Amino acid sequence: MNLTRIHKRNIVVFILFICVFLGALNGITPFIYRALPNDYVRTRLIWNTIRDSSFTPEIVVFGNSRGMSSVNGHKLQDGLDGNPLVFSFTSTSQDLSESMLYYTSLPSSVKCVIQCVDIDQLSTPIDIHTPNRVALHMYGYEMDEQTKELLPSLYTKMDYSDIIYNYEARNSLFMGMATVIRNLLDDDVVVGVIETELYYPSTVTSDRNEVLYQHDLEEQNKEKKLASFQIRQEWKTLVSNAYQILKSKGIQYYWVLMPYNPDVKSMTDADKQYAKQLVLKEFSYFPIIDCVDLLDASDFYDAIHPNRKGAEKLTECLLQQL
Repeated sequence: MNLTRIHKRNIVVFILFICVFLGALNGITPFIYRALPNDYVRTRLIWNTIRDSSFTPEIVVFGNSRGMSSVNGHKLQDGLDGNPLVFSFTSTSQDLSESMLYYTSLPSSVKCVIQCVDIDQLSTPIDIHTPNRVALHMYGYEMDEQTKELLPSLYTKMDYSDIIYNYEARNSLFMGMATVIRNLLDDDVVVGVIETELYYPSTVTSDRNEVLYQHDLEEQNKEKKLASFQIRQEWKTLVSNAYQILKSKGIQYYWVLMPYNPDVKSMTDADKQYAKQLVLKEFSYFPIIDCVDLLDASDFYDAIHPNRKGAEKLTECLLQQL
């Protein structure tokens, strides 16, 4: 088939249209991402709070959604001598390595860092989830030189162009709509807590959603997270370097070994005890608060997240140890 001049012109017009359309999408994606709610919006709250000199927390808590639901900053602040200001810098899927991205930027008022840690993570490679990486970029996080030296592997994973980040955030409209619908339909969700709460960002009000609990149990029981557990050398080196940075700033460093639900049978008691003792021995040079077996099954909202009753127990344990 021979292309006529009209055919060629239409092809060129179509290609130009696609290019303009994709360019427009690339340009507006950051605005859509920042304007709509999503599960990673706490990244903006954390970063803005750290950079705002009007905030002077003395104790900060890092960790993932398990930490969000486990540590009640209000109770911690009220129970400690002098009532030091306690902020929760926990956020969705915030692994230990992501927490460390903030260590070098902490305000001078911080005297203590409490890091919530899932033991099983220490046997996996140092990494950062794509949605978390995109959120850091979209909300203006900037890695300083000290953090680049501390986490060179994450710097490599995060050193992408705006175009790449905009492409990875292409489903931001869908995520925003899904979040809005969930907030409207789920009576158990505390609306706005992720975006604004600096003390206790627990996102649910009830003790348990039974349907969700059973479903999550089935999923968790498919994974043998602590089988053949060993701490990777890269974690040993990273934790040691991070500890030295905080120590040089006069900041006390604590780990909280997060509790596991006894209803999750894929992790045997023997596996949990072996992994815990390995961690306590390897990182004995700073205080570690053992909460691995602290909670009963009734203290969990779903298979992995403590409910408010569980948070009361865990926070009380922190008060006794601190």
